[in-house]
Amino acid sequence: MAIPQVTSYLKNVGPAVEVNARVKARIHERRAAFGQRRYERRARQLGISSLTPDQLQAQLRDRLASRADRRWPKPPGELHLFLAYAVSNWESILPTALAPFGEVTEFEWRSRGYDEGCEDWLQQRDRMQASMLDAFHAANNRRPVDAVVGYLSGHNTSPETLQTMAAAGAAVFNFCWDDKVNFPGPRIGGRYKSPAAIAHAVDLNLTNAPDSVVKYAVHGGLAKFWPEAGHPDVHRPYDDPFEFDVSFVGARYGWRPTFIRKLQQQGISVACFGKGWSNGPLSDEEMVRLYSRSRINLGFGGIGYSRKLTCLKGRDFEVPLSGGLYLTQDNPELQLVFRLGQEIVTYRDADDCAATIRRLLANPQQAAAIRQAGRARCLSEHTYQARWSEVLEMAGILTSPATARGTAA
Repeated sequence: MAIPQVTSYLKNVGPAVEVNARVKARIHERRAAFGQRRYERRARQLGISSLTPDQLQAQLRDRLASRADRRWPKPPGELHLFLAYAVSNWESILPTALAPFGEVTEFEWRSRGYDEGCEDWLQQRDRMQASMLDAFHAANNRRPVDAVVGYLSGHNTSPETLQTMAAAGAAVFNFCWDDKVNFPGPRIGGRYKSPAAIAHAVDLNLTNAPDSVVKYAVHGGLAKFWPEAGHPDVHRPYDDPFEFDVSFVGARYGWRPTFIRKLQQQGISVACFGKGWSNGPLSDEEMVRLYSRSRINLGFGGIGYSRKLTCLKGRDFEVPLSGGLYLTQDNPELQLVFRLGQEIVTYRDADDCAATIRRLLANPQQAAAIRQAGRARCLSEHTYQARWSEVLEMAGILTSPATARGTAA
């Protein structure tokens, strides 16, 4: 058997799967812990301290003061936003998410033939950035761009590109939902692959990990805790009858198969969908409908192969916003965005998960109350419109409700 075949075998067969997952988990956990300690130590050396919300707002507005040119703030619907991103999965929702704020000019580089995964990416990257700047200047000449919104990193964008956009008068915002482990990451083509390479050129870096704010600060950037969200026109309840007691949507890898097997050994049947499972993947609409067809929607909060290292996930918000009852892995960060046990439910391990599932299935009224409370919380606080309103108002770009009331008076 050839080496690649042996490797594939070890990743997919028997006990080797669990050994492979445990080894990779330890690597992720040690890398994340070492990186966090290093950044916190460096921050102390540089005299960097945490900012209060008021301090962050003051520093952001001071940074943007020379660009405001008396044209901000503007009311919702009157902004011009330049969106720079690539679609691989959920990112397709971004234009819709930003539409309430005004005109959105998109630069989606994969649809333009640029592929970050190709062997000659560094050569493509230079052409892509030139094309991005051409698109930005064309949009800005037609109508001044108020803000650039990016899902960018050093692997695809240079700080000089963002600085050019800022020099033209636009505010620059960039978000990242994967910065606990590979940050700053390797240097490729002379700069870090992660957003660390562009942090100083971004006016406000947005991260779903509270502990990662210090990382951006060390690299000279302002940063804000800013978790995922959902869109109520997409993530909504369907009037479908329950078909599954418990379902899970996501790829089959790491410790997930072992966890599912432990539930099944305790008599808990879980319908699994996604890459690697016998049911296969679902379309976006089928996935959202599944949330309504399931009495309980199971979630995992681990990063990569680790069950100890957790982060907030898009599913944490999409499931309850869709009216589903969400049962996911314990993660301290969930307490920052939900009332646990009332709006979503968490578990410690497979035994606790099985016991919680039995309790919820035996108490349909309690389950219904959690679904209702979770959706209400998401509708009021965890939509993309709420997320971007907060950022744009903080920057002084979007008219806040208080400013609008004062103007009307």
